[in-house]
Amino acid sequence: MPVNRGWDIRRRKKIRNRIAFERSMAYAINNFGATTNLTNIVDYLSNVERIAVKKQTLSGYLELLANAKLLYKCPRFDMKSKRPLRGEEKYYLADPAIYRARNADARVNYGPALENALYTHLLSKGYKVSVGRIGKLECDFIVRKGDEYAYVQVSMTVADPEVEQREYAPFDKVRDAWPRYLLTLDPLRNQRDGVRHLNLMEFLKEDGDLL
Repeated sequence: MPVNRGWDIRRRKKIRNRIAFERSMAYAINNFGATTNLTNIVDYLSNVERIAVKKQTLSGYLELLANAKLLYKCPRFDMKSKRPLRGEEKYYLADPAIYRARNADARVNYGPALENALYTHLLSKGYKVSVGRIGKLECDFIVRKGDEYAYVQVSMTVADPEVEQREYAPFDKVRDAWPRYLLTLDPLRNQRDGVRHLNLMEFLKEDGDLL
């Protein structure tokens, strides 16, 4: 008999407001790969869903979902200070089927979907993975294993010169010699400025490694 994980979480943790939990879970699942700001989510639930949720309660809901292995919490990491940053994390799905099972419209937003695929693959390889901050710019992932680092950007394509420039911009701020990777679906790849441009599907198929 299939397990209803949402109900199992509520029962074990004695969640008092079932509707608030369900709507918070739906928001997190539907916005996987997006920067999480508790204040913005609380405002959305209040103004759109007409549900009052405190930030502390919402934070607890997200922690429950992460502990239940429905979502993975990807923290932020500042390369200048070499320290984790609090707030504005991202959450990725443990399985993309979670999104499809909860949505009648299962059209794919390729940006978050590709990030999600790479994120779960990197976790399986034993890396610590964070959303990177380099100055005022965001790098999709800072990948760490021991004392080694790699910088990673993910995009569906960089055929558009403006998109290419945007994806390479964080790499221009890097002042160390750790490897830098751009993973896309482009069949033809353009190695530039010391950045390794890889095809994401080939990388996953070959069980690729970064360090």
